[in-house]
Amino acid sequence: MILVVFKKPEFAPFIIIPILLISYYKILIQRDITTVIILMLSSRLIMGPFNPGSNLTFNILNLICNYVPALIIVIYSYLGITKFDFNRLKSLKWTVVYIIFLLGFGFMLPRYTKVVIAPEIIPLILFFLLVFIKAEQKIEYEYLLKFFRYTFIACIIIYLSPLFAHEMKYLFAEGLIFKEELPFISLFVKRIIPRNTGFVFDFRIMGQLGSLYLLLLYYLGKKNNYIDLFLLVTITIMTFSRGPIMIMLLLLLGVYAPQKIKVTKKGMNISFVLFVLLISLSIYLFNNKGDVIKKYVATYNPFSENSAISQRGGFITYSMDYFYKNPLGNGLGFMSSNDAGHEIFTGYTRHNGRIIFTNYYYKVTDAYLAMSLAEKGIIGFVLFVLSLVEIFYSNKNRVSLFFLIGLILNLIGTDIPKQGFYYFTLILIYYSLSQNKDLSANLPKIST
Repeated sequence: MILVVFKKPEFAPFIIIPILLISYYKILIQRDITTVIILMLSSRLIMGPFNPGSNLTFNILNLICNYVPALIIVIYSYLGITKFDFNRLKSLKWTVVYIIFLLGFGFMLPRYTKVVIAPEIIPLILFFLLVFIKAEQKIEYEYLLKFFRYTFIACIIIYLSPLFAHEMKYLFAEGLIFKEELPFISLFVKRIIPRNTGFVFDFRIMGQLGSLYLLLLYYLGKKNNYIDLFLLVTITIMTFSRGPIMIMLLLLLGVYAPQKIKVTKKGMNISFVLFVLLISLSIYLFNNKGDVIKKYVATYNPFSENSAISQRGGFITYSMDYFYKNPLGNGLGFMSSNDAGHEIFTGYTRHNGRIIFTNYYYKVTDAYLAMSLAEKGIIGFVLFVLSLVEIFYSNKNRVSLFFLIGLILNLIGTDIPKQGFYYFTLILIYYSLSQNKDLSANLPKIST
């Protein structure tokens, strides 16, 4: 389906229909939560390409791919329960309090709440409901691992094909992926090197899936599957998304760094081969795209004028000003709604040293931590942090700690919890892996 959507999108319905039929058979008859996750992850291959330009079809398929499958699992599970296990509440007590706060605060200041219901509130509620009924314990990790392996292979093949940049721009500009045309969306590094948007058509989310892929290998005891490791690292680098690359580096350190460094002949040989490959790749890139790569690498420097943080500085400052005015919060969606009357100056676009455009935004994007303080206030922000730590650091090992640190650093300049069902799949899979005692028993003892 990935190959068809990129190369011959007009034939996509002939693949989409049988995939939906098979998926719903597995969901309705077998009550397969893994299929629910895969259908959500694949939804952008289905919703737009099935009937391009139709809002009605897009919205119906959105329900079919993202909402209905999870609700089927929830309804089936609750119908068969005679006694609830309220001990499950203890492991997610702060998440429950945070959800209650979001619902209560949203009803108190409802004007802009509608913009956060679908991307932020509903996925969190579904996550809790599925965990409460222990549905996350039925995820088939091996099947999920194969899904990531084959989709990542397909995405590398597509990216390396000669017409990738043209095909990607065409899919966005003609409205074949989303229900609206997006001809001016940023899909390149410095307008030259294409980013790998993957099968989710978002390079940031694709990079996050690379980290999820690595976590699957780690918890399944397959971290030495070097083909899988090559796939996930390659895709993450191809996205050129700084946040996911940072998370990946921290995870690689957490997973592979030994408790005590021991120099061996095998380790030295592997290190030498990797070093040679890295140098060769660097020479190739700098010879062919030298200026672009140099400018891109410079954005990792937090003190650089064009660093990842400085690029969000306008959003952060703007949000913090509103927080200082009202520390108890301005209302859910207030900073992220186009209708709230914001006008945010974020700098100038220059060409050859001349200012050619003054940049204004009409809502805050990406800077989630500052935006949360302004919208939810100090109480909601503290509950959000407690929920985040509860989900991602419950088993308190080094891998969880590094992943949490990377995630928090990302939230300075991204809006991961507003990614809707992609965030839902991230927290559901991660929580399932980290809470699985059978998997944890076989892991090497890596403390924080």
